[in-house]
Amino acid sequence: MFYSLSFIRHPLTLALCLATPVFAQTQTSNAVTKTGKLDAVKIEDTAIQEGSTDAGYRVEEISQVGPWQGRSLVETPYSINVISADLIKNVQAVNSDQLFRINPTTQLRRSQHENDQTGVNMRGFGVQTFYRDGVPGDQYGHGTTTEDVERIEILTGLSGFLYGPGNVGGVVNYVSKRPTAERINQVTIGNSGGSNYYVNGDFGGSIDDDGRFGYRIVAVDQGGETAIKNQEINKTFFSAAFDWHVTDDLLLQINGSDRDYEVEGAQAYWSLANGVKRPDADDIDTSISHGQPWTLRNYENRKWGMQLRWNANENIDVRATWQDNNSVRKISGATNTIQANGTYNQSISGFYNHANNSMLSEQIDERGQAYADFKFDTGAISHTLTTGVTFSHNIQERFQRNSANITFNSLNYKQTNYRPVPVTTVMDRGLRGPVSDSKATTWSIGDDITLNDQWSLLAGVGHSTIDDREITMIFPAAGYKKSATTPTMSLIFKPVSDVTTYISYIEALERGGQAAEEYNGVKVSNAGKTFEPLVSEQFEMGAKANIGGILLSTAIFQIDKGLQYYDISNPLSPTFVQDGRQVHKGIEVSAFGKATENVSIIGGFTWLDAKITEQKQTPALEGKKPPVVADTIAKLHVEYQLPAFYNITLSGGVNYTADQFGDNLNTDVLDSYTLLDLGARYHTNLGNNLLTLRLDVNNLTDERYWANAGYLSDPRAVLVSASLEF
Repeated sequence: MFYSLSFIRHPLTLALCLATPVFAQTQTSNAVTKTGKLDAVKIEDTAIQEGSTDAGYRVEEISQVGPWQGRSLVETPYSINVISADLIKNVQAVNSDQLFRINPTTQLRRSQHENDQTGVNMRGFGVQTFYRDGVPGDQYGHGTTTEDVERIEILTGLSGFLYGPGNVGGVVNYVSKRPTAERINQVTIGNSGGSNYYVNGDFGGSIDDDGRFGYRIVAVDQGGETAIKNQEINKTFFSAAFDWHVTDDLLLQINGSDRDYEVEGAQAYWSLANGVKRPDADDIDTSISHGQPWTLRNYENRKWGMQLRWNANENIDVRATWQDNNSVRKISGATNTIQANGTYNQSISGFYNHANNSMLSEQIDERGQAYADFKFDTGAISHTLTTGVTFSHNIQERFQRNSANITFNSLNYKQTNYRPVPVTTVMDRGLRGPVSDSKATTWSIGDDITLNDQWSLLAGVGHSTIDDREITMIFPAAGYKKSATTPTMSLIFKPVSDVTTYISYIEALERGGQAAEEYNGVKVSNAGKTFEPLVSEQFEMGAKANIGGILLSTAIFQIDKGLQYYDISNPLSPTFVQDGRQVHKGIEVSAFGKATENVSIIGGFTWLDAKITEQKQTPALEGKKPPVVADTIAKLHVEYQLPAFYNITLSGGVNYTADQFGDNLNTDVLDSYTLLDLGARYHTNLGNNLLTLRLDVNNLTDERYWANAGYLSDPRAVLVSASLEF
C-alpha cells in the first residue's frame, strides 16, 4: 500500500496529517473481472483497500481456489484465511514463521532457519508442500519467501480436487507481487533479532504511458548473528516480474528470482535414546545454538515462470501457469541424542560437503496448470463449467555419502559444547545417487452452479495419477504408478447477502511412504520398502459472515486418512508399516477485521479430537492420539490505534498450544505453552514521503518449549525496522 502525500501544502495541513490516519488506497489486481475484461490496476485515494491496515487486514477477494475462480472469500465453501501484504509488513515477517504463529488455523512446529523449511500443522496434519501462484512448488517448503509476496492464502483441510494429490492438512499458497499502475518505491532497513540486519527494496510501476507494460522488482540483502547466539543467517534475494497487456483481453506475465540462503550454526535436532525421558525444555537454553558454529546449511534457489490470462469472449476465459525451479542444497547438521545419564551424544553428518564446498543434492521442479472456464445458462440456472489439468514433476539427485559422521560424546545440554573445526580428509563426491523422479497429474472438471440468489452448488471430479520412481545406491529400484478418481461437492446456502453456509465433501489421493534406512539411529527392518498411495476423505460444514468490519469463519470437519508409521515394538528393529486409519474431528473458528474504529483483531481457535483407529499391526495404538498433534490451539492478535495520536499503533498477541505427544504410544509428553508478543508502529511524513517505524518483541517472556519431538522453540527476539515510501 502506497500513499500520495502531494496534498500537503502548509503546516496546519501537515499537523492534521500527523494526527489522522493516512488514507488507504484500493488496488484491483490484474484478474478477470465479472465483465470478463482484464483491468489494469486502479488507485482510489478515498477507498479502503481490502487487506490493508485500515481494513483490519480483512480480505474480500481471493486469487483462485484450484480450478474455481470468481467467488468472493465469504462465498467460497472452504475454510480459508488470507494474510495480506500489509500484515506481512507490519509484523516484520522476514520469513513466514511469524505469520503462521499469528494465523488462527496453523500451528508452527519448525522454524524456517532449521532447514530452510517452515513446518506447520493444519487440522493436526503436517504441511510442508507450499504452493506458488496456485501450483505446487517452493521446493517442498524450501526457499519460501515473503518479500515478493502480495498475500498468503491458507486453506485448511483436504484439497484433492482443488490442488491435486496429497495436502491432507491443507494448502499454503503464496501469491506473488505483480506490477502496479502507480509508481512504487519503498526501502526498508531493519533488524530481525540479535545483530541480523537487512535492507529490502520494492520498486514497481508502468514502463510505458499507456500502461501496457509493467514491472515489479524486489531485492533483499540480510546478514549477521540472529537472536540465537552463535547462529548466523545470510540471505540475498532478487526477483523481477513483468506484465504485458498484449490486448485488452490478453495478459502475459513473466517472473523470475534468485535466492541464496545460508545458516551457520543451525540448531540441532534432538532425539531420545531408548527408554530415556524427555527433559523439560526449561532446562535447555534456547538462546544459544546447540549445534556446532561451523556447521552449514546453504540453499541456492533459482526459478522462473509465466502466466497467461485470456478472455476469449464474454463466455470463455482461459488461464495457464508454468513454473520452473532449480535448487541446490549443501547441508551439514547436528543430531543430539539424550542419554540416560543426562548427557547427550552429538552426531554431525555431511561435514565433508562443507569442507569441499560440494553440493549434497540438486532438485529440479517443473509444474503448471491450465484451465478453461465456460459460462452458460440452462433455463434459470447459471453455470460456470471449468476443466483443466495440473502437473508437477520433481527430480532430485543426491551425491554419494561416503564419509563417516563426526561424533562428540557425553556432552552437557545445560551449557555450550563447542568444539574446534575437525581436521578431516576431503572425500570424493562420487557418483550422483540416489535419484528420485516423481510426477503427479490431475485432470479435473467441475461446475459452479447458481440455482438462485440463495442456493448454489460446486460439484467436480478429478482423476489423479502419481508416478514415483526411486533408484538408490542402498535399495533396488522402487516405486509405483497409481491413479484414482476423487470427487468433491459443496452445497451452499446464503440466508442473507453477507452470510454463507455450506456442506462439503472431498477426497484426495496421497503418496505412500518409503521406509528409511534408519529410524532414530537404528537400522529399519524393511528399509527401502515402498507402500502404494492412499485415499483420504473429508466432510465439512461451515459458515462465514461479514459482521461490521469483521469476517467471521467457522468449520466443523472430519478427516479420515490412512496411517503410516514406524513400529518400535522391538526398539532394536523398527519396522515401517502402513496400517489402520487416522481420524481427526474438530472445529475451527477465525476472525479478521475491525472490531471498532481503532481496534483490529486477528484471532480464533482450533479444537481437535484425533485418534488412531482400525489398528492391526500394533493393537496398543488403537485409540491413541497421533504424535505432535495439539487438541487445542488458540490465538489473538490485537492492534490499537491511539485515538489522540492516530499515527501511533500498539499491538499485542497471545498464542496458546495445548499438550502434545512425541511418540505413537503417548508416553512422551510435550508440554503446553503460551507465547506473548508486543509491538508498536509509528508513521509520519518525511518531506513528501511516508516514513514508518516498527518495533516488535516476539516471545516476550522468553518461553522455552518443545516445538515438536525434535526441535526446541525460538528465544525472545526484538525486531525493529524503518520503511520509507517515496
